[in-house]
Amino acid sequence: MRTRVIGTVMLIFLLAGVFYAPQPSMAFQGASRVIRYSATEIIVHMKHDHQVERFNQRHGTYTLKRIPNSDYYLLGIQAGAEVSRKLAAMLDDDQKLKVGHNFIYEMPEVQQTSQAFIDQTSQAFIDQTSQAFIDASAQAYFYGQPTVSHLRLAQAHQISLGSGVKVAVIDTGIDASHPLLAGRIAGPVYDFVSEDVDPNDEPGGAGYGHGTFVSGLIALTAPQAMIMPIRAFDSNGQGTAFNIARAIRFAVDNGAKVINMSFGMYASDPVVQDAVNYAYGRAFMVASAGNDNQNLVHFPASIPGKTLAVTSVNADETKSYFSNFNFGVNVSAPGHNVYSAYPDNRWAYWSGTSFSTAMVAGEAALLRSIRPNALDSILYLVISTSGPSPDPFNPLYVQRLGLARIDFRTAVERIQQY
Repeated sequence: MRTRVIGTVMLIFLLAGVFYAPQPSMAFQGASRVIRYSATEIIVHMKHDHQVERFNQRHGTYTLKRIPNSDYYLLGIQAGAEVSRKLAAMLDDDQKLKVGHNFIYEMPEVQQTSQAFIDQTSQAFIDQTSQAFIDASAQAYFYGQPTVSHLRLAQAHQISLGSGVKVAVIDTGIDASHPLLAGRIAGPVYDFVSEDVDPNDEPGGAGYGHGTFVSGLIALTAPQAMIMPIRAFDSNGQGTAFNIARAIRFAVDNGAKVINMSFGMYASDPVVQDAVNYAYGRAFMVASAGNDNQNLVHFPASIPGKTLAVTSVNADETKSYFSNFNFGVNVSAPGHNVYSAYPDNRWAYWSGTSFSTAMVAGEAALLRSIRPNALDSILYLVISTSGPSPDPFNPLYVQRLGLARIDFRTAVERIQQY
């Protein structure tokens, strides 16, 4: 496996067990994007033999939430207090291991301001009203869309359909009533934004429909895999580090064997890193490289060996105009003008590395169904080397779009050798 290189300055300082941005504002600049964090919350990793109540008493904070079976706590600060000042005051407190900001992650498509094109009556793409439905659940065009027609998915389905595999989708939620997703939802489910058991994809923001769209692509590529929707992002496509860490742990604790992570940010984050460490070896994690057309890989896709970093190519194998590229990218998959499910029984086109990632998550489910006990490193190797190299079509990005573009048939054939 190649060493990942994130082409940006690390914006989190590991000083005396503290990670924080040295600014009192709600955001600071990194690469070409602003990294945001909550202005009213702090994450603390306590030592095993100390109580958070005493810590709160000394620093004027209070406990909001705890990650189950861990020593991570989300603390609130009093009105008028500044997060960074609080963090600085906690530097010498020996009850903690680490303290830091509750960073805010975004869907790459929200950062890119990419929007879904809802297929209703427009002739620019395919008129939904003129398309036949297959098994009363999806349009014929969904299964035969040009974006995936060259990936040999139908041939792979003769060998594996993903049966017996639960895929966690940590996202904006899901429209479970969509015909494509009927009968494909596996529990338990949870909404870490609203703190309830209804992870509905809620309207009102730029991220609306993202989780449904991603889930539709997993249903396309692994039609007998079950989808575990976990809502950690609001309708604006934003989610906090604390909730993402909770979601990752929830997924593996409840039987997910593949985790789709179509989100990221520019800097590493210890609470999410620890959650990935917790999940590694129990669930195969796939993450998006990002949509900034930059020579870098978003975190957590940038975690070497533990997450599979995915970027986007077009149907003609060239790099999608928005795709990040880097030596740390592991594999590429189609992500431009992809067609999938959208809330309220609708269909849409959308572009982004989130959707390339969903296809790879579906591929991982096909492989896991064939070899349930295969090491993550084997799945990593098979997925990242089974297809044709994108290099001949992308001379300006040699070795920075992954070793291969996905090929479903070759992957399911190769995994049988292990």
